[in-house]
Amino acid sequence: MKGKQIVAIDVGSTNVVMAVGSVEEDGRVDILGIASEPISSGINAGRIENSETVGSAVHVVKERLEEELGIKITEAYAGLAGDFIRCVQVTDHVYVQDDQANGCNQITERDIESLNLRMESVKLPDDREEIIAKEPLRYKADDKEVAVAVGAYGQVLTGTYNFILADKMLRGRMQQCLAKQDITVKSFVPNAFVAHLGVATTEDMEEGAIIINLGGGITDVTVLYNGKVRYFASIPIGMNSINGDIRAYGIPSSYVESLKINYGSALCEMATDDKILFPHARRGTPKSIRRRNLARIIEERLKEICDWVKREVKEAGCGSRFAPVVLITGGGAEMQNIEQLFARELDIEEVRSVYPEYGFTDNFGEKITSRAYATIASLLLYGAKAGSCAVAVRQRPTPSVEPEVPPRRQPNVRDEEQTRPVPPVKPVPPTPEPPVKPVPPVKPVPPVKPVNTETPVTPEKPEDEAKDGKDPKPTPDPVKIDPTKPSEGGNGGGDGEIIVEKPKKKRGLKDIFTTLGDIFAGRDDVDTDGL
Repeated sequence: MKGKQIVAIDVGSTNVVMAVGSVEEDGRVDILGIASEPISSGINAGRIENSETVGSAVHVVKERLEEELGIKITEAYAGLAGDFIRCVQVTDHVYVQDDQANGCNQITERDIESLNLRMESVKLPDDREEIIAKEPLRYKADDKEVAVAVGAYGQVLTGTYNFILADKMLRGRMQQCLAKQDITVKSFVPNAFVAHLGVATTEDMEEGAIIINLGGGITDVTVLYNGKVRYFASIPIGMNSINGDIRAYGIPSSYVESLKINYGSALCEMATDDKILFPHARRGTPKSIRRRNLARIIEERLKEICDWVKREVKEAGCGSRFAPVVLITGGGAEMQNIEQLFARELDIEEVRSVYPEYGFTDNFGEKITSRAYATIASLLLYGAKAGSCAVAVRQRPTPSVEPEVPPRRQPNVRDEEQTRPVPPVKPVPPTPEPPVKPVPPVKPVPPVKPVNTETPVTPEKPEDEAKDGKDPKPTPDPVKIDPTKPSEGGNGGGDGEIIVEKPKKKRGLKDIFTTLGDIFAGRDDVDTDGL
């Protein structure tokens, strides 16, 4: 980011606004970014009552600007507003030193410095207050007001200074609240003291002007005359008081603000008599209010503000020749017919609703979209003259990189023959196996009927006898022999044992196939004799 950077913050009763600007070579301010966050509680008429609520809103706008612009905000100009800030005019004098000893008594810079030293020694009657700024208003040489003191002639130099006082405790609350968000206050600036910057012309300041900043909780009044801020004050009544008045007529709070902005008017006679309908969630029946009655509520509260403005202008003591113009700004300046009301009540012909437009680059309209930004704009212009703020480029986190581990050296091997680390092999994705086809079930082999070995086999008729044509010999019936009993006649056993030989039989084709079936069936007791 090029140029001097200015950061300003305005903690208002309804919004917390922060802005960042850059000072160009010609002195104009280029607004880089503005962030606003609504706040519903925690601050009342400029007094911080809850630092956590206000600090949370400050944190939101700070983070938003830092993220948008890529910067780190650590210092800012902080605006102050409220009835705990006041200005006091102090007058003192010094005797002009005659350096040439010729009786001329010409005023020099040394005389001005002597007067400034006397102003530094001013003691406040109340220890609860402190001086946050002072500015010379006018000089007199031998009771004659002079526009420029240096070079004038006189024996006595009299000066009137404008002292700006603030309550120590309430100012300390603001400083502590911003310190929790890592923001150092470069300077506390009363909003009313710089309200003319950006909205008043050089002619307005010389001829005289009254600037009325209609805020949410307070109304700032600034009196300009002879090119200087002659007087300022904060009135503890703002546009939020109108919301309370509308709510007292039974209007739901969720509709109050929209009614005031969209249908409100500062003059009752300028409003129509039509009826405004809106639903009532709790009662279930529509609620209504006449537009003229709504305007009457708004007009009565604005008339009260005008009475306060009259008293403060009289307190400024500008004299009978003071013929100012009225410049209305702030969020309340958006109200319809508000110029006509102040012109009538203050008895001043020229009343204007103004935007902050002077002292900025050509693209200021992209950021300043409402009169509600008048205060933050004036703080930026004040900072451009007072000095730049400490703003750093935001360091974005970089991803951590693990250090590369050198390959392990192999002993007794030259450097050029050291094995280089092999890069890791990428895993090969597994090849999907083809699906296995199911094997059809094996058909069971039919069981083979067992061979009946108990049935005796009758020997077949010999072929040779059949061929001779002779009758075969009769075959005796088989005799059943019990092998456990000895035979009566004996049979060559000698010991009473009978040996029975198994007769050999001739296998037919059917028997062969039956035996082969038993073999394939896996039977163990298959008789393979005769195959």
